[in-house]
Amino acid sequence: MTLSVLARLSPFHRTRLTPWLCRSLQQQAAPRKGLKVLFFGTDEFSSSALTALSKGIYAENPGVAHIEVVCPPPRYKVRTVKEKTKLIWKARVSSRATNLGIHVHNTPEGGSIQDWEVPNVDLKAGYGANARFDIGVVASFGAFLPQRIIDSFPQKMINLHPSLLPKYRGPTPIQTAILNNDSHTGVTVQEVHPKRYDAGNILAQVPFELKLGMTRVDLMTQLGHLGGELAVRVLQNLEFMRKNSIVQNEEEATLTRMFTSGDTKIRWEDMTAMNVMRMHWAHYGHIAVWSFLRVKNKVLTVKMTDIELATSFDEPLEDDYLSFRPGSCLRKRKHNYIEFPCIDGGRLHVRGFTVEGKQPRDGLQFAAGYIKKNKTPCMLTLSPDCKRPTPNFVYPEEYKRPSHMAAVKLNDIPLYHSKPGLVKRLRLKAEAEEAKASEKSEESKTSEELGETEEPKETEEPKETEEPKETEESKEPK
Repeated sequence: MTLSVLARLSPFHRTRLTPWLCRSLQQQAAPRKGLKVLFFGTDEFSSSALTALSKGIYAENPGVAHIEVVCPPPRYKVRTVKEKTKLIWKARVSSRATNLGIHVHNTPEGGSIQDWEVPNVDLKAGYGANARFDIGVVASFGAFLPQRIIDSFPQKMINLHPSLLPKYRGPTPIQTAILNNDSHTGVTVQEVHPKRYDAGNILAQVPFELKLGMTRVDLMTQLGHLGGELAVRVLQNLEFMRKNSIVQNEEEATLTRMFTSGDTKIRWEDMTAMNVMRMHWAHYGHIAVWSFLRVKNKVLTVKMTDIELATSFDEPLEDDYLSFRPGSCLRKRKHNYIEFPCIDGGRLHVRGFTVEGKQPRDGLQFAAGYIKKNKTPCMLTLSPDCKRPTPNFVYPEEYKRPSHMAAVKLNDIPLYHSKPGLVKRLRLKAEAEEAKASEKSEESKTSEELGETEEPKETEEPKETEEPKETEESKEPK
């Protein structure tokens, strides 16, 4: 085919393109080093890992010679009126593989792969008609792989897991690490266990620093890229890694669970502003945090999609905001966000709202449509009875209302997604406060040292003034 195309070109273009075509034909005919990999994945984590794995083909010591992808099929909604289909869901790794020019295989519809057979290598790869894959690589596939599929690969299968196993086994290790406020997480490459999730021998691990403010999507992208690079190194030295693999300690193993919309409801009675933000970061892009709002005789479910943590540079919309109950909707003219005070004195700025059954709205649209109709707008933890007045807010026992200064300095923390200007202002403010504190401490130290070294001087008694002696001349009358 390439020779027929070359024959149609002009002599000038033929001389220019002939060396390039000869090199490409030699590369296709020469045997490539590395393993033929069949990659199993679905979400952002697996798509980032696939990108890093595909780069391993062009390394000096390639662990991957050829790669293809297996993912669930796209889901469509059939419109019976116009007989048209609408795409509802498509695996992220499928779109990434299409952009990278990688062949995609789909599992059967319905999610069951018990009767599914592992496909052969694509004929366009140049390995022959019945070429088999050498190894399988799994990254957040979402389905249990039976022993039959594992044994169909000569080199078995390995798995990329976004945690430092045996900690956080299961489907949601990234969300659990954010909710628990962990300082570090990581990626583990392990062998696929035929009977349990994430229980195989550990081949390699890499730690990763978890910065405050990182969302679920951020960690999936970065950990996926890190896991893909680690998998390339494991495939380059697969025999050595398996000889030195580590058996997981079952006593240290912890399990994670699937989260639902009930886990993202805001409890205004006991959740601080930072707790709400961690819940928002952990489920960002998947499940939105939400609460109830009563408008006259209706109780609405409101989702909050764009949330920020207020700092001391953000002036409160109400001077006495500490006197409002937590969850109150504070608004001001020409401000595109609504402020919510929390029980610890922190404040949340929300710019995106979605009422159940309605289109998404920004802060100004939400305030015009729902808050102006209500005299005392406030978010509620529990859905109240529409025929009765809204119950009073119940504070926890031994609750002390925070002071204004403590509430202002509460959220002065530079986050991962903070703007550079805000980070600089917070840094300069912290440095100024440290300088003031150091000056005060030095002054107190110098005053103490001076008080210890200087002994009190004895007070001298005032000398008696000598009276002038009377002379004979002064005695004589003038």
